[in-house]
Amino acid sequence: MTETAVAGVSVIVVDDHPVVLEGLRRGLGQQPGLDIVAACNDPATVLRNVARHRPQVVLTDLKMPDREQGLQLIRNIMDGHPNTRCVVLTYSEDPDDLFEANQAGAAAYVLKDSSLEEIAKAVKVVAAGGRPPLKPELEAMLWSRLRETAAQGRPYNLTDREWNVLRLISQGFTNQEICQQLYLSGRTVRRAATEIFRKLNVRNRAEAASFATQKGWFLN
Repeated sequence: MTETAVAGVSVIVVDDHPVVLEGLRRGLGQQPGLDIVAACNDPATVLRNVARHRPQVVLTDLKMPDREQGLQLIRNIMDGHPNTRCVVLTYSEDPDDLFEANQAGAAAYVLKDSSLEEIAKAVKVVAAGGRPPLKPELEAMLWSRLRETAAQGRPYNLTDREWNVLRLISQGFTNQEICQQLYLSGRTVRRAATEIFRKLNVRNRAEAASFATQKGWFLN
């Protein structure tokens, strides 16, 4: 997809450090094809502005001010505004941070030592429905964690893969986006969805998402 096809991407930038936040607002505001609609330094303000502006992308620090608050912010955005995509911008290369951000629903993970041009490109890729590449070592760690996540305690005999697919279905992700999130082929995602429908005795994605909501899954 060409850059002009995703021109004017609406973005909210988020960081709890005022100097960093202002630098992002100014720097990314000068990047072609981006429209910075708000700059926020706390989760409550972020959620108000997401509701107001309905941005395509929220570019957020992971620690707001700690990791759990940052993860919860991502979950809240995905729960209330599934058409908005979250991009995590952080210095951390901790595989646990990467994995937890992915599980919370983040569409991409970008390091703060990236250039403004690289950050802008990642935002545009995500807005267009893609996923910017990770460093090879980070991608390998994420893939390993996704494969190793235990299936224990999954209800209705759902496998770990099916559970992760159902989580993203419940958050409004398309099959293509689920492929990108979980590094799976389209055929594998479709097969997992078919098994989910069979095991939950539902007919389609909407019923599966409603079933998960009624059970209180994926709320935390």
